[in-house]
Amino acid sequence: MSDSKHPAGKALQALTAAAMSLPAYQVAAATRDDTTRVSVRTALYDEASLDDDQVASATTERYDIEIGQFRASTPLGERFSVALDVAYETMSGASPWFVQPDADGRPVQVMSGATIDDARTDVLLSVSRYSDSGRRVSVSVGQSTEDDYESQNLGVEVEWEDADKMTAYTVGGGYSTDTITPTDAQTRFPSRPDEEDKQSLTLLGGVSRILDAKTVIQTALSVSYLDGYLSDPYKLVFVDDDIRQDTRPDGRWTGAWTTRLRRRFVGVGATAHLDYRLYGDDWEVVSHTLSLSWYQDIGDRITVTPSLRYYSQSQAFFYRPFFRSTRGDNLYSSDYRLSPYGAVTLGLAGEYRFEKLSLTGSIEQYESSGDYALGSVVTENPGLVDFTLVAVGLKYAF
Repeated sequence: MSDSKHPAGKALQALTAAAMSLPAYQVAAATRDDTTRVSVRTALYDEASLDDDQVASATTERYDIEIGQFRASTPLGERFSVALDVAYETMSGASPWFVQPDADGRPVQVMSGATIDDARTDVLLSVSRYSDSGRRVSVSVGQSTEDDYESQNLGVEVEWEDADKMTAYTVGGGYSTDTITPTDAQTRFPSRPDEEDKQSLTLLGGVSRILDAKTVIQTALSVSYLDGYLSDPYKLVFVDDDIRQDTRPDGRWTGAWTTRLRRRFVGVGATAHLDYRLYGDDWEVVSHTLSLSWYQDIGDRITVTPSLRYYSQSQAFFYRPFFRSTRGDNLYSSDYRLSPYGAVTLGLAGEYRFEKLSLTGSIEQYESSGDYALGSVVTENPGLVDFTLVAVGLKYAF
């Protein structure tokens, strides 16, 4: 069984892919990188087992993912550049299935069992054109495939500068269409759909400003609309002593405001990254993400980066660990990703640079809990996840 909506899926790919190319200090100018670069990266994602008293099934072990990534970028002619990103994942283990009350009315997690055995391949091709006036136009096209899931996406982004070269503006949009064909539908689990699809549209706009020789700030706003099958076919819900299929609204408006500050401290040879993200949607989920990273240079060849990230969210309006009575709108989910909780991530990364080759490595420890949430959490979901992410990589500049 695959779990295509697992939190370590596309979000994890995006985070690790970004880490392959993210510099420690960025400027606002939309200028072309005239160096050909190749990066490879491998990562291991391991979820901690649940405690015995949290589960009502024999399985306490969870999800493991092995990730391989490749990125290549090069200038093309006088005005173009092209980049190719490829990611391959293998996934195995067990996933939270549904939550039920125990004899004392306390929520306990029922796991799927070690039935997840899947692979995912993602390919993204981007082409950018640069003008003498400081304008960049980028078009990207991508596809993601796994045993039960297929997605195609298209994106467009335009960036341009003010005459003083101190401010840059970005506008863009993206569209994706996804099709899911759940495994074991109409055989072992007849309540699962045979095939469903969804579409999403995202619009964004942002401004970057060089405040001085050492400081850059960026703020951006994005709005998305998702339409179609937004439920999780692999999740069930305990409702009034019955087990039902996870059922969510077929539309979702989301909005996110992100602000990033980059500050160079020349005296100590370091760059600070401070990021804040506010997210909200019409499922009544509101989240806050605050991240701090410190890129510390040690000599000319080594950079060490400790990081801290805090996250908190409220719950969706149709979420409960389990339901004692039916809802009039027939919307139900006990998915821990829609529950109220908070999370803390501690990270440490390093890079060693030769003349053209760089070696990179990182480790992150993620812990989530109802106690970490900004608001009061009356009943914590027993399926909240803790995980460790370890990665190593190579970068080569021609």
